[in-house]
Amino acid sequence: MIDYKSYWVNGMGLHETQLKELQDIILNENIKNIVEFGSGCSTQFFLDIKNEYNLNFNLISFDHNKQYAHKNNCVAIKELEQCDDESFELIFKSKKINKEYFVNAEHEQNNFRAKNCFYALTENDLPNNIDLVILDGPNGNGRSLVFPYIINKISNPCYIMIDDVDHYDFLERAKQIFDYEIITHINDKNIHHLFSYALLKINM
Repeated sequence: MIDYKSYWVNGMGLHETQLKELQDIILNENIKNIVEFGSGCSTQFFLDIKNEYNLNFNLISFDHNKQYAHKNNCVAIKELEQCDDESFELIFKSKKINKEYFVNAEHEQNNFRAKNCFYALTENDLPNNIDLVILDGPNGNGRSLVFPYIINKISNPCYIMIDDVDHYDFLERAKQIFDYEIITHINDKNIHHLFSYALLKINM
Protein backbone atom coordinates (compact mmCIF):
# COMPACT_ATOMS: atom_id res chain seq x y z
CA MET A 1 0.00 0.00 0.00
CA ILE A 2 1.41 3.37 -1.05
CA ASP A 3 1.67 5.96 1.75
CA TYR A 4 1.67 9.16 -0.30
CA LYS A 5 2.38 11.40 2.69
CA SER A 6 5.65 9.62 3.46
CA TYR A 7 7.47 11.14 0.46
CA TRP A 8 6.98 14.76 1.61
CA VAL A 9 9.42 16.02 4.23
CA ASN A 10 8.80 19.56 5.50
CA GLY A 11 8.35 21.00 2.04
CA MET A 12 11.07 18.88 0.43
CA GLY A 13 10.15 16.21 -2.11
CA LEU A 14 6.82 16.00 -3.90
CA HIS A 15 3.45 16.44 -2.17
CA GLU A 16 0.82 13.70 -2.28
CA THR A 17 -1.24 15.86 -4.67
CA GLN A 18 1.60 15.73 -7.18
CA LEU A 19 2.33 12.05 -6.63
CA LYS A 20 -1.27 10.99 -7.19
CA GLU A 21 -1.40 12.99 -10.41
CA LEU A 22 1.85 11.41 -11.59
CA GLN A 23 0.54 7.96 -10.71
CA ASP A 24 -2.63 8.53 -12.75
CA ILE A 25 -0.54 9.49 -15.78
CA ILE A 26 1.77 6.51 -15.40
CA LEU A 27 -1.12 4.06 -15.04
CA ASN A 28 -3.29 5.50 -17.82
CA GLU A 29 -0.93 6.89 -20.48
CA ASN A 30 1.31 3.91 -21.25
CA ILE A 31 4.38 5.62 -19.78
CA LYS A 32 7.59 3.72 -20.59
CA ASN A 33 10.43 6.23 -20.07
CA ILE A 34 10.57 8.56 -17.06
CA VAL A 35 13.35 11.08 -16.48
CA GLU A 36 13.61 12.87 -13.15
CA PHE A 37 15.76 15.92 -12.50
CA GLY A 38 16.35 16.17 -8.76
CA SER A 39 16.49 12.86 -6.94
CA GLY A 40 15.22 11.97 -3.47
CA CYS A 41 11.98 10.74 -1.91
CA SER A 42 10.17 11.02 -5.23
CA THR A 43 12.62 8.53 -6.72
CA GLN A 44 11.56 6.04 -4.07
CA PHE A 45 7.92 6.73 -4.93
CA PHE A 46 8.48 5.72 -8.55
CA LEU A 47 10.27 2.56 -7.47
CA ASP A 48 7.43 1.78 -5.05
CA ILE A 49 4.61 2.17 -7.57
CA LYS A 50 6.60 0.19 -10.12
CA ASN A 51 6.66 -2.67 -7.63
CA GLU A 52 3.10 -2.13 -6.33
CA TYR A 53 1.49 -2.23 -9.78
CA ASN A 54 4.05 -4.48 -11.49
CA LEU A 55 4.85 -1.77 -14.04
CA ASN A 56 7.45 -1.89 -16.78
CA PHE A 57 8.79 1.65 -17.11
CA ASN A 58 12.40 2.81 -17.22
CA LEU A 59 13.50 5.45 -14.72
CA ILE A 60 16.61 7.59 -14.70
CA SER A 61 17.10 10.29 -12.08
CA PHE A 62 19.74 13.02 -12.21
CA ASP A 63 21.17 14.90 -9.24
CA HIS A 64 24.34 16.78 -8.34
CA ASN A 65 24.41 16.15 -4.59
CA LYS A 66 25.15 12.65 -3.30
CA GLN A 67 24.02 13.67 0.17
CA TYR A 68 20.39 14.19 -0.84
CA ALA A 69 20.07 11.94 -3.89
CA HIS A 70 18.36 8.58 -3.60
CA LYS A 71 20.72 5.61 -3.33
CA ASN A 72 19.74 3.46 -6.30
CA ASN A 73 21.35 2.47 -9.59
CA CYS A 74 18.75 4.52 -11.49
CA VAL A 75 20.35 7.69 -10.09
CA ALA A 76 23.13 9.45 -12.01
CA ILE A 77 25.22 12.04 -10.15
CA LYS A 78 26.29 14.91 -12.40
CA GLU A 79 28.27 18.03 -11.62
CA LEU A 80 26.67 21.42 -12.06
CA GLU A 81 27.61 23.72 -14.91
CA GLN A 82 26.73 27.36 -15.49
CA CYS A 83 26.49 29.89 -18.32
CA ASP A 84 26.29 33.67 -18.35
CA ASP A 85 23.11 35.63 -19.06
CA GLU A 86 23.90 36.31 -22.71
CA SER A 87 24.56 32.63 -23.41
CA PHE A 88 21.41 31.67 -21.52
CA GLU A 89 19.33 33.85 -23.83
CA LEU A 90 21.10 32.54 -26.94
CA ILE A 91 20.27 28.97 -25.94
CA PHE A 92 16.57 29.76 -25.76
CA LYS A 93 16.67 31.74 -29.00
CA SER A 94 18.36 28.88 -30.87
CA LYS A 95 16.49 26.13 -28.97
CA LYS A 96 19.78 24.30 -28.71
CA ILE A 97 22.32 23.60 -25.97
CA ASN A 98 25.83 24.77 -26.79
CA LYS A 99 28.29 23.15 -24.38
CA GLU A 100 30.89 25.82 -25.17
CA TYR A 101 28.80 28.31 -23.20
CA PHE A 102 29.21 26.43 -19.90
CA VAL A 103 31.80 26.27 -17.13
CA ASN A 104 31.94 24.04 -14.08
CA ALA A 105 29.78 25.33 -11.22
CA GLU A 106 30.30 22.88 -8.36
CA HIS A 107 30.73 25.89 -6.08
CA GLU A 108 26.97 26.44 -6.49
CA GLN A 109 26.11 23.00 -5.15
CA ASN A 110 24.34 24.24 -2.00
CA ASN A 111 23.06 27.55 -3.36
CA PHE A 112 19.25 27.56 -3.39
CA ARG A 113 19.28 30.56 -5.75
CA ALA A 114 21.99 29.41 -8.16
CA LYS A 115 21.86 31.29 -11.45
CA ASN A 116 21.81 29.69 -14.93
CA CYS A 117 22.93 26.31 -13.55
CA PHE A 118 22.00 22.85 -14.78
CA TYR A 119 23.38 19.34 -14.65
CA ALA A 120 26.41 18.71 -16.86
CA LEU A 121 24.71 16.30 -19.24
CA THR A 122 25.78 14.88 -22.56
CA GLU A 123 23.33 13.95 -25.29
CA ASN A 124 23.94 10.28 -24.52
CA ASP A 125 22.85 10.72 -20.89
CA LEU A 126 19.23 11.18 -21.95
CA PRO A 127 17.14 8.32 -23.32
CA ASN A 128 15.06 8.67 -26.46
CA ASN A 129 11.27 8.73 -26.37
CA ILE A 130 10.89 10.33 -22.94
CA ASP A 131 7.22 10.10 -21.92
CA LEU A 132 7.33 11.83 -18.54
CA VAL A 133 9.68 14.41 -17.03
CA ILE A 134 9.77 15.47 -13.38
CA LEU A 135 11.60 18.77 -13.04
CA ASP A 136 12.56 19.20 -9.38
CA GLY A 137 16.19 20.27 -9.69
CA PRO A 138 18.61 21.82 -9.65
CA ASN A 139 17.81 24.95 -7.65
CA GLY A 140 17.49 28.29 -9.36
CA ASN A 141 16.30 29.58 -12.72
CA GLY A 142 18.62 27.28 -14.69
CA ARG A 143 16.12 24.46 -14.28
CA SER A 144 14.62 25.86 -17.51
CA LEU A 145 17.62 24.55 -19.44
CA VAL A 146 15.96 21.15 -19.39
CA PHE A 147 13.65 22.29 -22.19
CA PRO A 148 16.29 22.70 -24.93
CA TYR A 149 18.04 19.60 -23.60
CA ILE A 150 14.98 17.37 -24.16
CA ILE A 151 13.39 18.94 -27.26
CA ASN A 152 14.65 16.14 -29.54
CA LYS A 153 14.31 13.39 -26.95
CA ILE A 154 10.63 13.43 -26.02
CA SER A 155 7.70 11.33 -27.15
CA ASN A 156 4.53 12.74 -28.63
CA PRO A 157 2.86 13.49 -26.31
CA CYS A 158 5.18 14.04 -23.36
CA TYR A 159 4.19 15.17 -19.88
CA ILE A 160 6.34 17.48 -17.77
CA MET A 161 5.72 18.17 -14.09
CA ILE A 162 7.53 21.31 -12.91
CA ASP A 163 7.92 21.66 -9.16
CA ASP A 164 8.19 25.18 -7.70
CA VAL A 165 6.83 26.40 -11.02
CA ASP A 166 6.04 29.93 -9.83
CA HIS A 167 9.49 30.59 -8.36
CA TYR A 168 10.94 31.55 -11.76
CA ASP A 169 9.78 32.04 -15.37
CA PHE A 170 9.69 28.31 -16.10
CA LEU A 171 6.41 28.41 -18.05
CA GLU A 172 7.57 31.32 -20.21
CA ARG A 173 10.89 29.58 -20.92
CA ALA A 174 9.11 26.35 -21.83
CA LYS A 175 6.96 28.30 -24.30
CA GLN A 176 10.13 29.48 -26.06
CA ILE A 177 10.99 25.85 -26.83
CA PHE A 178 7.70 24.12 -27.57
CA ASP A 179 3.92 24.47 -27.45
CA TYR A 180 2.19 22.97 -24.48
CA GLU A 181 -1.15 22.55 -22.77
CA ILE A 182 -1.37 23.23 -19.04
CA ILE A 183 -3.12 20.26 -17.43
CA THR A 184 -2.67 21.51 -13.85
CA HIS A 185 -1.28 24.67 -12.28
CA ILE A 186 -1.54 24.83 -8.49
CA ASN A 187 -0.22 27.41 -6.05
CA ASP A 188 -1.38 26.51 -2.53
CA LYS A 189 0.09 28.31 0.47
CA ASN A 190 -2.00 26.11 2.77
CA ILE A 191 0.22 23.18 1.83
CA HIS A 192 3.46 25.17 2.11
CA HIS A 193 4.18 28.88 1.77
CA LEU A 194 6.28 28.20 -1.34
CA PHE A 195 4.21 25.35 -2.81
CA SER A 196 3.44 25.45 -6.52
CA TYR A 197 3.64 23.09 -9.46
CA ALA A 198 2.40 22.67 -13.00
CA LEU A 199 1.77 19.68 -15.23
CA LEU A 200 2.28 20.30 -18.93
CA LYS A 201 1.36 18.19 -21.92
CA ILE A 202 3.69 18.66 -24.88
CA ASN A 203 2.39 17.88 -28.36
CA MET A 204 5.16 17.97 -30.95
